[in-house]
Amino acid sequence: MSLKYTQLWAHLVSEASGKRKTIACVICINEDDEILILKRSADETSKQGYWDLPGGHIDPEDKSMEEGVLRELEEEAGLKATLTSLQYVDKIKSDDADKYYYATREWYGDVELTPNPKTGVVEHTDAKWKTIDEIKNEKSLALRTFPTYLLDRALEKAKPNN
Repeated sequence: MSLKYTQLWAHLVSEASGKRKTIACVICINEDDEILILKRSADETSKQGYWDLPGGHIDPEDKSMEEGVLRELEEEAGLKATLTSLQYVDKIKSDDADKYYYATREWYGDVELTPNPKTGVVEHTDAKWKTIDEIKNEKSLALRTFPTYLLDRALEKAKPNN
């Protein structure tokens, strides 16, 4: 591992343990170009009822951002993917967090919404596979935690055989 990567990771971990949060999400794309979205439960501390992408806080024990997002994918959706399947999409900064987005077409398993292994909280109450147009146009999906331009970018970055 290069020194530059090690230093960057140490910086990200220190951010995660400080006031600023580091969050990573994965945009799972199926063979029909549909994207997995999850509905946040009433037990969540913020944005209850909003549609979300699998992801969450990167923990200090995660070995990398990518390892953290793979852990979150499995915890939140019951799906698994490999490090090599992830395509970096973008980073969005807000007042209190840096949010990193990845895409993959190479996931396996069945979507299963289970309680968070650390907190016991059921973070999501519903899961749907939807096209970008459906996500943009269906009124029932209007409350989202992510900008839809990221989905277009994810489809472009994670083209089959890309």
